[in-house]
Amino acid sequence: MSGDANNKPVNDTAENDELQALAEVWQQATVAPPVPDVIRNRIRREERKMRLYALLEWGAAIVVGFCGIYLMLTSEVRDAPWRALLVLVLLIGAMAFSVSNRRGLSAPLEETTQAYLERARLRLVRKRRTLQFAWLLFVAELVILALWQWLSQFGWLEPIFGQNSAASIGLLGVFTLAMAAWSLWYWRRIQRSAQQIDCWQRENKAINEK
Repeated sequence: MSGDANNKPVNDTAENDELQALAEVWQQATVAPPVPDVIRNRIRREERKMRLYALLEWGAAIVVGFCGIYLMLTSEVRDAPWRALLVLVLLIGAMAFSVSNRRGLSAPLEETTQAYLERARLRLVRKRRTLQFAWLLFVAELVILALWQWLSQFGWLEPIFGQNSAASIGLLGVFTLAMAAWSLWYWRRIQRSAQQIDCWQRENKAINEK
């Protein structure tokens, strides 16, 4: 009994020393500065926009896909099923890319400025990838149209450009110019965002070095 009584104060002292050591470590730990409101608000605002754009894309894909396939299947051209299948394949490919490209872009769980800046940079990477995919898809569609028109000479498919070929080609040219203008605007917007993130990164580095 006396041995247990003598060991108890020793154990209590050891536990107090351990708690004191942990308290000192906790007090010496570097506390990360709070995330600036301008950065947090921008990331949250972009997240809401991405969700809205995703809903609009799905709605447009459903409407365009349904109407396009319906009009083609009810048309009098012999290759209507092939045209409907082509529209369906292109839409599925575009939406599959859209879903995969938005994966992992939600606001970070870690409440640090660096985490928010890394998420902002990742979103810029995905925006550049969106621009590249848009042009790749457009070029692929032009190639398909050219091949379709060429195969129509052998009677396998109906020609895409018939009697109104000049009007169709002119409309295609207008769409190309519009897409080029949109791409230039979108690219400049990405570059401005990248410059802003670099500025925030320098400010965050300066704060952490103090």
